[in-house]
Amino acid sequence: MAKRWIQKATARMKRKGTLGKFGKATAKKIRAGRKKGGLAAKRAVFAQNMKRIAARRKKRGKTKGRRKARR
Repeated sequence: MAKRWIQKATARMKRKGTLGKFGKATAKKIRAGRKKGGLAAKRAVFAQNMKRIAARRKKRGKTKGRRKARR
């Protein structure tokens, strides 16, 4: 079975050594990172997008495509 895109992204970040470099993505840290510019801004935008995706998934409930098997 193919991995989901987020799992691929996580694996790539582990290989590159960038996983967790931004720390806990709070709104304050994201603003500061975007203001700083450069690589920090890229990480801040990425963290912001991941938070947005997580919020949508949480709001939606379950992950798309997964269902409980009927008995």
